[in-house]
Amino acid sequence: MAALAPVTLRVRRGERVAILGPSGAGKTTLLAMVAGELQPSSGALRLDGRDLGGLRPGRELARRVGLIHQQFDLVPNLSALHNVLVGRIGEWGLVRSLVSLVWPQERPIAMAALARVGIAERAPVRAGRLSGGEQQRVAIARLLVQDPAIMLADEPVASLDPARADEIMQLLAGIAVEGGKTVVASMHLVDLARRYFTRLIGLRNGVVEFDLPADAVTDAMLERLYATHGLRDDGGIV
Repeated sequence: MAALAPVTLRVRRGERVAILGPSGAGKTTLLAMVAGELQPSSGALRLDGRDLGGLRPGRELARRVGLIHQQFDLVPNLSALHNVLVGRIGEWGLVRSLVSLVWPQERPIAMAALARVGIAERAPVRAGRLSGGEQQRVAIARLLVQDPAIMLADEPVASLDPARADEIMQLLAGIAVEGGKTVVASMHLVDLARRYFTRLIGLRNGVVEFDLPADAVTDAMLERLYATHGLRDDGGIV
């Protein structure tokens, strides 16, 4: 069974878009395709008018799109600073990236990013010893040094308590507004999606149920979106 039905979506520069829907809806699959990590079985994805499949991995793709995975993808035994500098790999290439493991390259850029997310003092601490909220901030700082035009986030606050979740979403929204970035994130927390995103897309069983400005999405629409009756079981597709 296909994770996503045929779908046509257009996201404009500077939009903040939240993708809502129950587990198995296809949210993660959609983000992975936009990030270039999965290829669609049919159709095409375009970034700034260019076919995503035609963009070279590395610098060309990294400048256009970056993805924060749900598990953050940090290296536990490396410091927060080193994990942030992973965001520069697309610019550096292999040799400079390996050198940076011993002598951190572009340290001021990484420290500025850590300061922007409020944890500059945690730079030397191993990622595995950071709290969940701090790890999320490191992942955001890594995306800041990558500096893509489109920032993607897969359930960016799923593992955080309500207070920390609100802080992270406020931080992401602030970065997007200040930098003129486009943000697309999958979300489970509807209240935060309504508060920090300008557009909401409802995805259910791989089909777009609604695509509206955030203030136009009603409680009745959300009840239908998350209703358990009629949900498919796709073996873990989210």
